[in-house]
Amino acid sequence: MMPALGTKDVHIHLCRPERFAAGGEDSLDAAERGRAGAFKFDKDRDLYIAAHVFLRRVLSRYAPVTPENWRFVNNAYGKPTIANPGYEWLRFNLSHTGGRVACAVARNRAVGVDVEQHKPLGDLPSLCRYAFSPLEAEDVLSARLPGEQEQRFFSYWTLKEAYIKARGMGLSLPLQQFSFVREGQQGWRLEYAPGFQDDGETWQFSTRRLGESHALAYCVQAGGDVLKVQIMEANASGTVCREEFKGVLFRE
Repeated sequence: MMPALGTKDVHIHLCRPERFAAGGEDSLDAAERGRAGAFKFDKDRDLYIAAHVFLRRVLSRYAPVTPENWRFVNNAYGKPTIANPGYEWLRFNLSHTGGRVACAVARNRAVGVDVEQHKPLGDLPSLCRYAFSPLEAEDVLSARLPGEQEQRFFSYWTLKEAYIKARGMGLSLPLQQFSFVREGQQGWRLEYAPGFQDDGETWQFSTRRLGESHALAYCVQAGGDVLKVQIMEANASGTVCREEFKGVLFRE
């Protein structure tokens, strides 16, 4: 049974990649198989295959297209969209990291998602200067405990990744020229430096932890609507709804 995806719905599907790493490679197209074969390490190849098999299976829950028959086209910055005639309304974004895959889908709305596995951070001040605006870097480095700094780093990093993926322009958008700013305990706002390529859209975004080891963020084109976001995780018995929420939230 296909899940209903309304005009104000966003569905974020999660899985553990080991459940999709074997048996589905035949559903990938030639370009995906070529990219998979280019990885040097087996674990990276297996993660890539699992993520793209999962993506195809997720998309097939929303339209009568078998996983192997999905076709994609990339924009000038490399962001893929659906090329199957009649199903261009199904917008998606994919992210994968060690231990987790995330796929976000929406109806006729730009969407971005990022999932990251927490890992030890080396030269944190240098990382912050590269990836963050001065406001964001100051907030990360002002945390007193290393664990707090790490948590803030991954909150900002996943938010920024989700935003540039939703915009579909990747790192052509300078990471230092837009800032996510905390508002109280439950929210964020987005600020731009003068001259930044703002597209004039309104965005809904949120970040949350997945257990102790992963951080997740999404960003979706809101157009003034308050969207309902459902987070679902694939397991051995099927897909279950994990959480449902509305509005611009911050959870830490």
